[in-house]
Amino acid sequence: MTAHASGTSLARVGYVERHLLADERVLYKTRLHWVLYLKPLLVTLFGVGLTVALAQIADPPWLWYVGVAVSVAGAIWWAVRWIELMTSEFAVTTTRLIFKVGLIARYTTELLLSKVESIGVTQGLTGRLLNFGDLTVTGTGGAREVFRRVRDPIGFRNHVQGASVTSGPSGGSGGPGATA
Repeated sequence: MTAHASGTSLARVGYVERHLLADERVLYKTRLHWVLYLKPLLVTLFGVGLTVALAQIADPPWLWYVGVAVSVAGAIWWAVRWIELMTSEFAVTTTRLIFKVGLIARYTTELLLSKVESIGVTQGLTGRLLNFGDLTVTGTGGAREVFRRVRDPIGFRNHVQGASVTSGPSGGSGGPGATA
């Protein structure tokens, strides 16, 4: 299978690839972490269990619909999270950071590497074990963005730092290599 230039294979060519500048390359790309499925899955399983338990009660005969309603709510929540996971992209390119989340209600942020003041990672114990965490990106001028439950946030931060060093303080690659 190959990706078509017409955009028929959006899974292979995402938002980031479609919006690259001339001579810009993607250095690193990640998405949200699968852990965001956990709560919807638990609600759905609880609903299934509730349906089975309430079906055992004879009066009123419609009571088991409560469990079905909880299961359906969990399944809808799971579908929303799936769309959120599949439509999120976090990328480091040779010149920018690109963040995109959402399908219909889309949120995008693009920040030149030369304008990144700091990038922080917050991970709890579960995040460290499962390799996810929150990214906090601070740009010059005080712009601050927080992205929660990002897969491999340490790798993302390391690629930002590496790209920032490579691009130099001017943000371009036209000058001589950086020397100490």
